[in-house]
Amino acid sequence: MVSYSKLEVNGEWHSHSDESTQVLITFGSISLNILDKRGEPLRQWAYSSIFLKTREPTKSMFCPDMEATECLYIFDCDAVNQLIFLCNKTQKKRITKSILWFFLIIFLFFSYIYFSDYFRKFAEKIAASITSAEQESNLGNTMFSNMSDISYCDINKLNNYIRTSNKTYRSRTNNSIELIFTDLEEYRSILFPGGKLLVPVSILEEKDGAFKLTEITKLAMEAIRSKKAIREFFSQQRNKALLSYIFGNFTDLNFDMDYGLFINLSDTTRTLDTFFNNNEWYTIKNICKI
Repeated sequence: MVSYSKLEVNGEWHSHSDESTQVLITFGSISLNILDKRGEPLRQWAYSSIFLKTREPTKSMFCPDMEATECLYIFDCDAVNQLIFLCNKTQKKRITKSILWFFLIIFLFFSYIYFSDYFRKFAEKIAASITSAEQESNLGNTMFSNMSDISYCDINKLNNYIRTSNKTYRSRTNNSIELIFTDLEEYRSILFPGGKLLVPVSILEEKDGAFKLTEITKLAMEAIRSKKAIREFFSQQRNKALLSYIFGNFTDLNFDMDYGLFINLSDTTRTLDTFFNNNEWYTIKNICKI
């Protein structure tokens, strides 16, 4: 478009009353300025809000809103074309900015999800790496002490018997597993950090219970070696609790039993050997009064 060079043009402004006012019109960088004949400002319309109401050969009417609460008649054709050009240009810029803002928000949203997930996993790894074996055992003991309304066999008597009489179990587990038979409602075992392994007492009544317990113990040993139990514990914690733990504060941690590592077996046993012979299995059942 040819550059528009007129500093101001005459127009006719209509407000709420039926009377018209002769005005001067100037083009600003972002708005149209409406002045009285003395040069005093009457109105300032943003180009983004102006629209063409009617266009005739001798005059064109513009309004600042859809309700047409006021209007401006411009008689100069070049001024009309210039105003239409500026309004369209501003609208395009606004649409472009809206699109850019939309994609920027989408980008920031997915970046937040990605990096928050990344830093979350990074924090979990740090928490697991700074946890010593003694601290891990203390966390597991705290989880176990917070359990309520769950009965279990004589833990000390049971584990002392297994560790002293069963060389196979002792050598395979290195005494890192503490078996606890409980009346868990669901048929699944739970491994706490530090090696406390909660097993449903109903397994002692099953025909292949010794094989299943052996398989559960093996899976628990693998989880301890790979620090899977402690990583599962930290993965369940809130962000605030996790960061507080990294900086030495234990008070915000949640020690719910559901934050342990669940161990489930398939319907068929995957092992053909067992840590327990018939006499040992019978003694274990007697200790648990089965």
